[in-house]
Amino acid sequence: MTRYLVRRLLQTIPVLIIISIIQFGLINAAPGGPLKAYILDPNVDPEDIKRLERDLGLDQPLPIQYLVWMGNMLTGNMGYSYFTHRPVLEAVLERLPATLELGIAATLISYIIGIPLGVYAGLHRGGRIDNVIRFFLSILNAVPHWWLGLLAIILLANIKLATGVQILPIAGMKTLGREEFDPLDYLWHLILPAFMLGTTGWVGFGRYMRSETLEVLGQDYVRTAYAKGLAQRVVVFRHILRNALIPVVTLSAGLLVGLISGAAIYEQVFSWPGMGRLLLDATLKKDYPISIGVVFVFTILAVVGRLIADLAYGWVDPRIRYD
Repeated sequence: MTRYLVRRLLQTIPVLIIISIIQFGLINAAPGGPLKAYILDPNVDPEDIKRLERDLGLDQPLPIQYLVWMGNMLTGNMGYSYFTHRPVLEAVLERLPATLELGIAATLISYIIGIPLGVYAGLHRGGRIDNVIRFFLSILNAVPHWWLGLLAIILLANIKLATGVQILPIAGMKTLGREEFDPLDYLWHLILPAFMLGTTGWVGFGRYMRSETLEVLGQDYVRTAYAKGLAQRVVVFRHILRNALIPVVTLSAGLLVGLISGAAIYEQVFSWPGMGRLLLDATLKKDYPISIGVVFVFTILAVVGRLIADLAYGWVDPRIRYD
């Protein structure tokens, strides 16, 4: 296991380098540029624009800019924002916990809802409940989930308890005016964005788990287990569920990538102060150091997610060895 882990970590180095080259080139190839507002302003002296380009290193060829950026990255320096002049690493670390908390909560919701839902539908194939589950999963799979988030905001904004308090808050991480950290208030604000972000996951898990459960039910070892008189609970948890989870592990790695990439949309919809909103704001302002830094951190999280999924295979299926 240790040798496999070290080998995989070494393999991620060229992957990260290639991805960094692509993302650096794409972001810098965007039309306009961080100095566009100054260039179009007739009141700005062209000499001042040249000085800014020189100070920011924008007068250098793109390959040189990349090498300088990568050299700084190796020393832990991700650069400085063009607009706020804050260190990129500081801005990223400030927003990273909010994104991770939202992503972890959405992942847990995906597992808690999707896996039992799919297994139950598979065990009751052709029944009324199975048909209802398949119908709603198909509908939810076809509808844009960010649109469902906007719909939820509209509905919940008009539904209040008898005390005048909303059932669920529709924006932010805490109640306005509350300075001290309140865990219950935080969880109250986390429920709606985490559920909506996790909708993609639990809908996908539900469909996959139903399909895999039906396939496992047809295996000889399951029929043998039933023939031996084992209880339904034992057969489900010891034979059906564990074997049906193997393909879901692969889906889990893709789910993490999807949750990370989808964070920008949901953080904007629910005013969640995470890295997604930071990336969106930096992209609109053409703040290249912030954009590149956030995307690079997202890339690292995606690579780590793939690695965790590979290691999880050995836990789900004991036949898999990494020697």
